[in-house]
Amino acid sequence: MSIFQPGDATGAVPVTGAPVPATTKDLRRAGFPFRSGALCLDFVATLAKRGMGDRELLGAPEELVTWLRVAGLPSARPPITESDVAGARALREAIHAMTRALVDHTPLPVDAIGLVNEAASASPPVTLLGRDGASPVPPESASLEAVLAVVARDTIELFTGNYRQRVRACLGHDCSLFFVDRSRPGSRRWCTMAACGEKASSATYRRRHPAHPSSRTADRGGRFRK
Repeated sequence: MSIFQPGDATGAVPVTGAPVPATTKDLRRAGFPFRSGALCLDFVATLAKRGMGDRELLGAPEELVTWLRVAGLPSARPPITESDVAGARALREAIHAMTRALVDHTPLPVDAIGLVNEAASASPPVTLLGRDGASPVPPESASLEAVLAVVARDTIELFTGNYRQRVRACLGHDCSLFFVDRSRPGSRRWCTMAACGEKASSATYRRRHPAHPSSRTADRGGRFRK
């Protein structure tokens, strides 16, 4: 069982006691998108703007450390090397390849499945039972291999679970995120309404209701205003 629990449209929600920032605003400040509704898809999102410039968010060990922290995962024991980061990015790209194939209704790449299975085979960090007999106590730290096993196992849970057919690609014109549609009708088109849905709605409104010159008046300086 994962120490990470699926959350709402802002991302996944860690169990009580996990070392994460207190609010979604804190997550935004870290510079990472958490809008996918699944840990593994939030990991995929660390390569932002895919096909639109490919902005790498895991360019250095300290960036990987930060992502693990804001994702609510145990911290990886140092040192984390450039080679470790390259391995994490390889896992991320395998998850992306699988997700892209799932969304496109094409066969999942066997090599990507193999890489995810290999990562998932490592022993993940263990959540212990608190002294009160009811509270989970997440581990404070673990090896990077163990922490990434959580991400890989979350991928397997998503691809074999009830939400497999609810994985979507956001239709925002400048968004490359995948997300899990947990809405009752299963008709979501954007990763979140606030991030992409409202922009799309505003753009549609402007196309349908273009500003007309006659609807503007001149101010005292001769400049036009609505």
